[in-house]
Amino acid sequence: MKIVLIEDQNLLSTTLAKAFEQVADIEVVGRSDKASEAPDMCRRLQPDIVVMDVFTNDGSGIDYTARIKRDFPAIKVLVMTGVEDDRLVQAADEAGADMFFWKNTSLEELTEFIRYAQKSYRVFPSLNSDNHKKPSFSDLDLRIVTLLAQGKSAREIAAELYLGYGTVRIHISHLYATTGLKSRAQLVAYALRAGLIRLE
Repeated sequence: MKIVLIEDQNLLSTTLAKAFEQVADIEVVGRSDKASEAPDMCRRLQPDIVVMDVFTNDGSGIDYTARIKRDFPAIKVLVMTGVEDDRLVQAADEAGADMFFWKNTSLEELTEFIRYAQKSYRVFPSLNSDNHKKPSFSDLDLRIVTLLAQGKSAREIAAELYLGYGTVRIHISHLYATTGLKSRAQLVAYALRAGLIRLE
């Protein structure tokens, strides 16, 4: 089976690629940290399976999952994330993903998922599980994320909300810790995808 791996954490991407090298019937034919490159990689490399991170350096893996399933319906797409939120499971399902798993899945389980996907099985976590609670955002958190989505810096947000610069930085750091995300772009993409904020 030929696999394309879309994952923005270089260490995880490299670890998975090296691990798959030890599996006789799996070959990683391409890797990228950008979801936007996945459709072209599908066209050029003709993989059997794409393993797609939900949040990548340039946007939402779920959006590009939908594009892949539209343009290359025979390719199986397995969506993964470290953000344990049922809304992402539902969004991936609606985008046409063939499977969804959390990043704490063992390599053995992931290998089995890949084989299941190749057999056209669909596997998704149970929704509303106590083990996957949605991160909670306060009103202030949502105002900060909305301003981040508008391209404002932490200093500009502090001035607009009449808060200290350090206070805004702390709130942003807390949001990263709560969601498991690593950048403002990913945080904004998550909030938009989950329907927590809207851009006018």
